[in-house]
Amino acid sequence: MIHFNAGVSLRKTAIAICLVATSLGATQAVAEPELTIKAAHAASATNTGHLALEFIDEQMRERTEGRIGLEIFPNGQLGGERELIESLQLGNLDMAFVSSAPLGSFNKEYFALDIPFLFKDRESVYRVLDGEVGQGLLDSLERVGLHGVGYWENGFRQLTNNVKPIYTPADLEGMKMRTMENEVHIAAWREEGANPAPLAFSELFTALQQGTFDAQEGPINLFYDMKFFEVQKYITKTNHIYSPFVVLMNPEVTARMSDEDRAIFEEVFAESKAYQRKLAQEADDKAEAAMPEITFVELTAEQQAEFAGRMGPVIEMVKKKVGAEAVDRIMAIANGE
Repeated sequence: MIHFNAGVSLRKTAIAICLVATSLGATQAVAEPELTIKAAHAASATNTGHLALEFIDEQMRERTEGRIGLEIFPNGQLGGERELIESLQLGNLDMAFVSSAPLGSFNKEYFALDIPFLFKDRESVYRVLDGEVGQGLLDSLERVGLHGVGYWENGFRQLTNNVKPIYTPADLEGMKMRTMENEVHIAAWREEGANPAPLAFSELFTALQQGTFDAQEGPINLFYDMKFFEVQKYITKTNHIYSPFVVLMNPEVTARMSDEDRAIFEEVFAESKAYQRKLAQEADDKAEAAMPEITFVELTAEQQAEFAGRMGPVIEMVKKKVGAEAVDRIMAIANGE
């Protein structure tokens, strides 16, 4: 008969468990990034910008062997777009993407992108954003404590409401309309005859549901992501403003990266731009097809020209803020001149 020494056996088992636990702990320690980039945005977790952040997280972890990763907070968990920008400035947040509209309050040069009907199509957009003007705007953010990483696609903004189809500015007369917190946007819709007022994006669904506002405006894919089709009936394809997502970081974050990791990040971001733009363009088409209950209004060239024709005072307003020469240059590039 074989006899076991219970004391020795228990000691061996305990040692084995400790070794396994130590090994697991070491593995977890290695897997923990040296730099976790805290990233946030005000859109949903299905938004193409969120998917692009997930792409960056995955690629950075893989290409830096786990040294750098992202922790992502969607749905305005850390605040609306203005709050996110301020958090970046204060160092309470590392990375965010926001629409360009709030940036004018921090750097007036960004008001130039808010000129209604500035862009006719995506080609005209990319001539501006992917060229010297777009990079110059990003560089100018350093003066206000922000690092401009680049641009993603948000899309052409459309007019939506729950009252009636909108074909002309006369149809908008007196309609209560939510706008972004941007004085150029507010002035533009006032010129069109609406009764505009700003409201935080996170509060918009409830405001539309309760009838505080009849109308709002934004990209179709974002309209779908946020389920605004539950509280709106009509979308007029005005294409009045192209709204990029501007990807921002706290400048100290990239400074903490090694030269090698910074180069990897720049490469990954460039890939994310192509990836996200493709997703966003596809999302607009899919969103429209997925909302049969919404009435879409296609404007004729003459009808769109009637909306655009009211923007003279708004263009002059932007020229006073940004400078006539700068605005004229951007308009010329957008027009392919």
